[in-house]
Amino acid sequence: MVNPSFAIINQLSHDESLEWPTDHWPENKIQLDDQDFKKIIDYTFSTESIETLGRTNALLIVQNGSIVYEKYNEPINRNTKLISYSMAKSYIGLLTGMMIDKGFIESKDEKNLLKEWQDNRKNISISHLLNMQSGLDFVEQYDSNGRSDTLEMLFGNGRFDQASFAASFALKSITPGMKFNYSTGETNILSKIIKLRLQEQNLNYQNFINDNLSSKIGLKNTIFEFDDSGTFIGGSSVFANARDFARFGYLYLRDGQWDGETIVSKSWIDDTRKPAKNTYKMYSNKFWMPHPASPISIPKDTYFCAGFGGQYILMIPSKDMVVVRLGETYVEDDKVLENLSEIINFFPK
Repeated sequence: MVNPSFAIINQLSHDESLEWPTDHWPENKIQLDDQDFKKIIDYTFSTESIETLGRTNALLIVQNGSIVYEKYNEPINRNTKLISYSMAKSYIGLLTGMMIDKGFIESKDEKNLLKEWQDNRKNISISHLLNMQSGLDFVEQYDSNGRSDTLEMLFGNGRFDQASFAASFALKSITPGMKFNYSTGETNILSKIIKLRLQEQNLNYQNFINDNLSSKIGLKNTIFEFDDSGTFIGGSSVFANARDFARFGYLYLRDGQWDGETIVSKSWIDDTRKPAKNTYKMYSNKFWMPHPASPISIPKDTYFCAGFGGQYILMIPSKDMVVVRLGETYVEDDKVLENLSEIINFFPK
């Protein structure tokens, strides 16, 4: 089966009759006098859905450049910063594209990335780190009952220099690139490489993010967490309100353009929308996409950021839409994406 994501649907340009949402989001709230819509929203934000959805804290829908729907679960409100968890990985995807655009990283194929990797790890490429294919023996586990390199990195001995901790693991596979193995550690390693390349240019990592991203697109309610080594914890730690998460998604929906400036090249956005090799046709440059055989009725051109606990930023080009869902979903086989697909079906193209 051919993945429909290979046939990229053109993303629309910003409607110039609207202001860019740098300072304020344009609002065109839709009043849906539909009992079915009211029923699903009431269910989504009620305690009745805890067994399937956990707790939904925020739902924000942007369509055609304006906020068309927004709802919060008290005491959360539009100013509340919530944790991204692994949605932060997508920010590393963006920063990597920006670094390549500027020539600070040669290309996705570049190898020999860390001086301490003198063995077969020298064959790990930027692409391998972007697409969870480094081959490092890093166990992504959130249960403290067994081996959990993730927990040790985030909260144990590795917490002060998370990337160096992750980079110390040996290869599990014969060579990099053979297998998809989801790893928060890999993303932090890539963040360290970004930091080192910026240092070569006499640039500070936090200042680079602020000058080239945050100040450009108006991320005034976003915090990027850094560890003691000065590396952005890109595997898990962005804190932002729903409107700022929507700005990040809107940048991608607009092909990397923002108010007359190119934040990241369209070619990088296009590359992100095509599943990378050996990722089960579900992953590219730190973004997810629906599997071709997925039973969920979400539009097939959707690509998205996803984080532990049911954090999502969905970009849906065919609907010119960004959907932000933030919550506390800690249930097995949750139905959050199914829930979101039902909700967005009430909004026409």
